[in-house]
Amino acid sequence: KLEAEAVHDAVLATSGALDLTMGGPGYQDFVIEQPEHSPHYRYDLADPNDARTFRRSIYRFIVRSQMQPFMTSLDCADPSLRVDRRNESLSPNQALSYLNNGFMLAQARLFAARVQREVGTDLDAQLQRAYHLALGRGPEAEEGARLGAFAVQHGLENVCRILLNLNEFSFVD
Repeated sequence: KLEAEAVHDAVLATSGALDLTMGGPGYQDFVIEQPEHSPHYRYDLADPNDARTFRRSIYRFIVRSQMQPFMTSLDCADPSLRVDRRNESLSPNQALSYLNNGFMLAQARLFAARVQREVGTDLDAQLQRAYHLALGRGPEAEEGARLGAFAVQHGLENVCRILLNLNEFSFVD
């Protein structure tokens, strides 16, 4: 299973949004309320479409006193503790985070836009490209048929959400 940071970076790379700029200041994926005396770090107020946060996880500003909810759901280590080994879990919260987190929704939108930009409006070509970007392979016949029907009903963006939520995306075989 990929670590939380690797998942984050893989999602950005797949959507085509990954900023590969090296060095420089880190990014904050939170908003600071009341910075003058007792700061509150609000991850829920951060803009998931802010391109400044599309950098590799190595540049993420970490608040030691408060865990980032999305990364925590993916078993990111508690930054206030020294740990020699991370927990590894599989839970419904992880699947729900992949499907509903603002970052994932924004990246699915960018992923769909990338696929449309690269191959146009042909649905079969879109599915082929999306599969190759997310999983490194084309869809099998049944997968393509099922996701093709899903795309007609719910749109390419939701197909991209599904591809980013597959075990095959988060696990290395």
